[in-house]
Amino acid sequence: MRNKIKLLICVLIGLSIPFLIRTTILAYPIAGVNSPYLTIYLHSLDIILALIFGYLIWSSKKIPLSSSKIVDKLWITLFFWIFMQLLWAKHPLITWIWVVRLYLLMGIIGYIIKSREFIKEITWIGRGFVIGMLGQALIVITQMILQKNIGLPLVVEPTLSRELAGVAKVSILDNILIRAYGTFPHPNILAFAGIMALILVYNRGIGKKQAVMLYILTLVMAGMFDHYIMTSIQAIIIAGLVGISLNLNIKLDFAQNINKIIIVLLHTLIILSFSKLALVLLLITDCIYLTYFWNKKMFYVEQFKNKIKSLPRIIINSVALIGIAILWILPYQQILDTILKRVFYLQDAFVMIQSNFLLGVGLGQYVANLSDNREFWQYEPVHNVLVLLLSELGLIGASILLVIIGIGCYTLQYGYKKQR
Repeated sequence: MRNKIKLLICVLIGLSIPFLIRTTILAYPIAGVNSPYLTIYLHSLDIILALIFGYLIWSSKKIPLSSSKIVDKLWITLFFWIFMQLLWAKHPLITWIWVVRLYLLMGIIGYIIKSREFIKEITWIGRGFVIGMLGQALIVITQMILQKNIGLPLVVEPTLSRELAGVAKVSILDNILIRAYGTFPHPNILAFAGIMALILVYNRGIGKKQAVMLYILTLVMAGMFDHYIMTSIQAIIIAGLVGISLNLNIKLDFAQNINKIIIVLLHTLIILSFSKLALVLLLITDCIYLTYFWNKKMFYVEQFKNKIKSLPRIIINSVALIGIAILWILPYQQILDTILKRVFYLQDAFVMIQSNFLLGVGLGQYVANLSDNREFWQYEPVHNVLVLLLSELGLIGASILLVIIGIGCYTLQYGYKKQR
């Protein structure tokens, strides 16, 4: 009974990840308007992280990231550096909140990967997350039909309308449509979560190596063309959850018919987000999944029949995705505007980097340090995580982080093999 209650709690934790509840604690204004990038929120995920962190300390009798290993030392060095940035940060409280969140998250991830004692719990959290994304798909479909938010509490669902400025929209054949948000702060985060959920579902069919490749590709592409993977606590936690699951070789087990429904609804969710980057990743993900499935060795006649049955699905998937890709090529002016917008942000970032090359402006301080006299929509982080990290952490902090990532990748590739 106790184990069942624990697993139920794990499912609820997974469900809560896409259904983020946040409450504004403090917001700093820019041009007289409170900026979402300079707002301190209390997230439901903050409470969950703190509870999990406390549980790990209680069960292990030691603080995560407290070992003598070089990676732990580097993480503590990085956190100390971020705290040092409080001395020159414009809004120190924002930096303090983010460094606490990152310490909780990195401590939890580091502890779980090293101990490998929580495979069952992570499996159930992953299941909860995927089920939560199915709920998101239903919300997304309703939002697109109504072309507005569906009336969920304001702390969960953003206010949506075609007439409302600041809501992400898309022009298709001269029709203006809102992009699906679900309960996420932006359609791009929704699409990222959808791709990550799809990788978890596909992991059972394609194997660890291909799933890890898709995961890394998603992180790299999302990091190169967007900032949400660093500025959204949801995106960071989702990336961490999927990374842990793949590292522990966890495969989510759903019934075959339910699995098909999950795949269809996740595709619907990703497509209706109208995220161009997510569409590219979806095409790549499906190509790898279908190619791997088709190339599997056959030992029984039944497997051959299954492959033949899958041909219509492969053809329909391919035609549908190619059609959507073509549909995105048609509004070329909108795509051109998006590219120019990102170039504009990069120019801003390079100016900031030149002025604060070594020390950085402080974690979460990018928007606060943008120059004045611009339109409100231009007060947004640069859409490139590497450039954003260099801007906020400076060369010192960014170098420490890159060394940590390098050591982590090397250990995953060679360290465990040497221990066998």
